Amino acid sequence: MLQQIRKLFDQIGRGEDVEIREEMDVRMISAALLAEIATADHKVDEREHAALVRLLQEHYRLDVDTAQAMIERALKQRNEATSLYEFTQTVNDHFSDQEKYQLIKQMWQVAFADGEIDAFEEHLIRRVSELIYLPHGLFTRARAEARGDN
Repeated sequence: MLQQIRKLFDQIGRGEDVEIREEMDVRMISAALLAEIATADHKVDEREHAALVRLLQEHYRLDVDTAQAMIERALKQRNEATSLYEFTQTVNDHFSDQEKYQLIKQMWQVAFADGEIDAFEEHLIRRVSELIYLPHGLFTRARAEARGDN
């Protein structure tokens, strides 16, 4: 999946369908990272799946069918990923600081959806947070907000 996302950004760099492709790429980046959290513990709980769909719907104003299709595509293609670093580099290149924070918060929301945080889920969120240069204070704030500790 990461190779496909990189390929799409290469196409953007060449000016091919920039407006449409860029919007879809950002959505697929989010879908892919959220799907990685949902599958980090080697199972996708119904509550995690519902959280994935809801978060994509709310954040990108998608209908349920479009959000569902993106999640299914992300889940099916996740095994093609080659490197978390390459993926997070794309996030660094195309996400604002606020979007990075929102992404980490959404990752926490997916992780909390089944009522338990698996060590693999926490490790993956922490690693993504580090690779996208989100300060530790914002990492912990995102976790607290996702958990409802406001």
